[in-house]
Amino acid sequence: MMRKRNLLMSITMSMTAILSVWTPAYSSAASAAASGIASYGPDYLIKGDGSLWVWGNTKSVPTQVQGLSDVKSAFPLWNGGLAVTKDGSVSRWETDAKGSEILSGEDMKNITGVQGMYPRYLAVTGEGNVYSTEVSSDGKTAPPFTQIPGLDHVAAISQYYESNKLNNNKYSSWERYLFLKTDGTVSTSIDELATFKPVANLKDVVQLEQNYALRKDGSVWTWPVQDSYEPKTQGDPAQVKAVPFAGLKDIKSLYNNGRTRLAIDGQSRLWFWGSTVTGYSDGTTYQDQPIPVVFSGISKVTDAYIVEQSIVALTADGKAYAASIAADRMSPNAKFTLLLSDVQSMKGDRRHIIMQKNDGSLWGWGVNKNAELGYGTYEFSYKEPVPMQKPISVTLNGESVAFTNGVITRNGQNFIPLRSLFSKMGATVGYSTDKVATITGTAADASPLTIVINTVTGATTVNGKSVTLANKPFVVNGSAYLPLRFISEQLGAKVDWLPQESRIAISLK
Repeated sequence: MMRKRNLLMSITMSMTAILSVWTPAYSSAASAAASGIASYGPDYLIKGDGSLWVWGNTKSVPTQVQGLSDVKSAFPLWNGGLAVTKDGSVSRWETDAKGSEILSGEDMKNITGVQGMYPRYLAVTGEGNVYSTEVSSDGKTAPPFTQIPGLDHVAAISQYYESNKLNNNKYSSWERYLFLKTDGTVSTSIDELATFKPVANLKDVVQLEQNYALRKDGSVWTWPVQDSYEPKTQGDPAQVKAVPFAGLKDIKSLYNNGRTRLAIDGQSRLWFWGSTVTGYSDGTTYQDQPIPVVFSGISKVTDAYIVEQSIVALTADGKAYAASIAADRMSPNAKFTLLLSDVQSMKGDRRHIIMQKNDGSLWGWGVNKNAELGYGTYEFSYKEPVPMQKPISVTLNGESVAFTNGVITRNGQNFIPLRSLFSKMGATVGYSTDKVATITGTAADASPLTIVINTVTGATTVNGKSVTLANKPFVVNGSAYLPLRFISEQLGAKVDWLPQESRIAISLK
């Protein structure tokens, strides 16, 4: 079966974002102080205390990865990811079937970027070394990363699939890997990292986006992608020769998702070329627009992404705009619609984007099918930005409590998964097929306690007496969420909210 050159499968952690050409007056340090968030990505955040929080798939809101501290950077991958601590050491976390995190160490230091093209994942270190691992056939595990011999002084990595009729007219497919060296040259490999060859004509490269390279003089260079049944090159397909890309100059940053490309120039204008798209799923049609056009309806652009079928652009006045690429052709006067104001930065993935406002809060927009927005739901998508749930930690008698999914706040009240905490407080927890939760334990006065909560209707009894809850419990992705303070206090605990730490401290004698 023909292997599709599906560039959207590529996981890009360090190079897909367009580099900012303007720095907001509102500093990230100020926002971190306001929100407790030191840094973030499309599916993770790091708090100022060095804790790592992730969301997506089984985690509908930011959930702390237990056992990690002093984290300075993170690179989510398959069923987990890699975390770099302040001393440069690297740990891997993996999520098991129950949603819990399993930690292990990696024999590498100071990771600066990670690239993934299933089943192989590559990591580059600050020393310029490259490490590799391959995911198992079941897609769940991978062995420790090992260093690739014969490859050094690497600054960044890019990659994509290629296919062609080569070698006596027989169909072939391969992964092309590209390595930007610290001296500005680029090397490539198509034989699973066995050999490396230079890309001709490339020097002084500062950014590499698949088959496009940006040189420090602002020029853009490119080369053909082998993606058809007929060969585009003669001889060895590993030999690549770059040529200048016409129509662009004074470029400061690039974005390339494999079909659609964007560029920001020295005047902070936004350029487009590549594919527009119409239709969905199996009915998707791409129309190629090879000549770059500059947009007239937006200016002072500092950052941009392709998100699903939209361009999302951030401007110097802190406003995020979106324009659809669902068209037969992209017009220079395409309409950009305001998404969100007071935005200081944004991090995008192929189907969603996370934006940080000047007050430090995180907001999500786009596809949310797998809880990509950290909003606490699994609604397929949101056409308007939604606020991400705040990362709230919980301690019991000073010890951090691990959750398979984090705290969800609704109407000012905090809810937690049914089985995450109360059993640690000495209670017995049950949940029936008709979605009724039963918690039995000991009340503050040492008397027997039975709490029964219907998670559908909200009907609640305490020792048989009806009680009205301030907010109804709910079910998210099959997990029942119950009010933390109400049940904890019924079990005799003291519950304190520590806003400076975004922490709920529970004390139980």
